[in-house]
Amino acid sequence: MSNRHKRIGEWLQELALIPPQQLDTALATQATDKRYLGEILIQQEAITAAIRDAVLALQKVFSSSTRLADMAIPVDTLHAIPARVAYQHRLLPLLQVADRLVIATPEMGNQALRTQLEIVTGMQVYAVPFRASDITTAIEKHYGPPRRLPAGVEWVSEDIDIEEGPLLTFVGSGDALSSGGRNSTCLHVQSQDATFLIDCGPSALVALKKLGLPTDELDGAMLTHAHGDHFAGIPFLLLEQLQVHHRKRPFWILGPAHLLEHLKQFNDMCYPGLFEKLTFPIYYLPIENDPMNVPGTGITVYPFTMEHQNSRLCLGYQVHLAEHKILAYSGDTTWNEKLLQLARDTDLFVCECSHLETITDTGIKHLAYSDILAHRERFKTKRLVLTHLGPDMLAQRNQLELETAFDGMIAEL
Repeated sequence: MSNRHKRIGEWLQELALIPPQQLDTALATQATDKRYLGEILIQQEAITAAIRDAVLALQKVFSSSTRLADMAIPVDTLHAIPARVAYQHRLLPLLQVADRLVIATPEMGNQALRTQLEIVTGMQVYAVPFRASDITTAIEKHYGPPRRLPAGVEWVSEDIDIEEGPLLTFVGSGDALSSGGRNSTCLHVQSQDATFLIDCGPSALVALKKLGLPTDELDGAMLTHAHGDHFAGIPFLLLEQLQVHHRKRPFWILGPAHLLEHLKQFNDMCYPGLFEKLTFPIYYLPIENDPMNVPGTGITVYPFTMEHQNSRLCLGYQVHLAEHKILAYSGDTTWNEKLLQLARDTDLFVCECSHLETITDTGIKHLAYSDILAHRERFKTKRLVLTHLGPDMLAQRNQLELETAFDGMIAEL
């Protein structure tokens, strides 16, 4: 029997939501009781009303391959699904039934894909065989570009082509305290000349793996300043390059000179002596005032001094990629006029925004949404995305005028 004609009992069995004997008992009752099967199952406490409603929605979805606007997926579940995986496999979640996630994908036999999804969502994944053309049609019919999407489905976009670039993935969009359970700061950039990170917080390695971003493809990292939530993931990333990938090719690390020296000491504190025995060279590239070309690439990095802490240099970067695209990232800072220079003529400006309103009674300075909003028209960038979000920003993010990042979000330059 095709998926389009399955009844509620068959869906419950296929999703393993009810033991066969309970369904047989309900069917026997239905022989003399003309109520709908779902009502009988609820009365017998075999299922809940929520499960009944979800299965009814599933039946409705299968009445037409493009009725996917009726899907009911919690926002947290959507954000747990790596956007890159969704694009690559033409994967579309349909609905969540209890702890089962129903997805549409043309790759019915891809067990590795299902296993990955079960790990990142914490649910059992059930795949239904929609054709790729059905999924594409549904996406094009019901979803627009990312800025117009309703909250919770920002990652669904027909405009993203995974084979083209450059692409930026927000591996971590949280603040130093991982507010809201978000990963610490880390941006993944994939361009034709290099794949690299901008900042690498302590949760970076586990977050990269959850997002399905291969760490052995990384060529290097750019670090903005010497705070642990921006660089403390580096030792673990390098350790994996050595022990898992048996890396031979160089790995470059660009950042302020004092940060690079601090990082060398931190590496040795984490794993004493290990980094003296590496099988691959690490190129430390100090940057302060002058532009720098990343060796072996067509990438040029322009540093901008930011205002975050008085004692140490904190940089924002404008990164000119070989595809003639320009990406800018503020690092951590409070409001200053150099932000306007940093953002000028860029395709994407990623800007930290820790607070809703300016906080002045701390030695560590951060940007506030009120500051950015006040100067919004002065930012000469094609797209502005806010990251490094604190608790008050997260609480209001769905009501804000400006676009905010989330872990796993992909931005195409």
